[in-house]
Amino acid sequence: MTRDRYLVVGANGELGQALLRELGPERAIAATRKADTPLPGFEHVRIGQDGTPPAGTLARCAAVINAAGSATGDKPTLQSANIDLPRAIAHAAKDAGVPRLVQVSSFSILGAAEHIDDRTVERPINAYGRSKAAAEHVLLGNSDDAFSVECVRLPFLFSAAKPSLLAPLLSLATRLRHLPAASGHPVRRSMITYADAARQLANAARSGTGGISFAADPRLFDYDLLGVVLVEEARMRLRIVSLPRIVVAGADRLFPAIGRRLFRSSVLDPRANRAGNQPLGLEDELRKLVRSTYGS
Repeated sequence: MTRDRYLVVGANGELGQALLRELGPERAIAATRKADTPLPGFEHVRIGQDGTPPAGTLARCAAVINAAGSATGDKPTLQSANIDLPRAIAHAAKDAGVPRLVQVSSFSILGAAEHIDDRTVERPINAYGRSKAAAEHVLLGNSDDAFSVECVRLPFLFSAAKPSLLAPLLSLATRLRHLPAASGHPVRRSMITYADAARQLANAARSGTGGISFAADPRLFDYDLLGVVLVEEARMRLRIVSLPRIVVAGADRLFPAIGRRLFRSSVLDPRANRAGNQPLGLEDELRKLVRSTYGS
């Protein structure tokens, strides 16, 4: 039997659907817990209650890409979605002779690190990050010469249709026409669109190297870029207000989650980026998001 298909687990999510579109109906098989087909035109299978995909489907696959998981929930929920499920998928894939597994992982494993490369120490600061770190440990422990596992760590993902944390940032900019920043310390963040993340995961499924890798758009998100986009796409001027570091430090202590989003940078070293050094679709998607938000 020819192994020429790619099983996408978690195909009903935003990233999973982006993977289906990237791979195409000739190569992708959608796997979900639900009976509904995520996108029309794609072969669809259901994973079992124990998290295992059908053995007959796995026998046709060159790789499995696990895009399933949960970013929120209590400890048992995160354990089930982010550790137990990928473990079950890996065991089933390996038993079926699938040569490669690609696991969607996260920068959250590295906590509040502002510079990220392959030497950055793992310091998760929340239950989600800890669960993703545990999943990597479990999955990489299953890899061998016949079963390659690549855990692709991704930063904040967004699209115009699913802006996530960019939505409240745009709302704040709209109301105040100002955004705060730490004096002498501009916010710069590695991000990636869902479509670009899907492309990197598909590349890993086809010819990845195994182990831990990182992928982000080389084009960084910062307030200067946001200001340019708002002017050009919505005719809205944005002013960046520099705050004394003592004020920023106080905000970090009192509201750590908000402080990280507003004041902390998170930059992937270009040398560790499997996406290379050519900008991807971050700026175009940001412009699309602003146009859809402000109707221009």
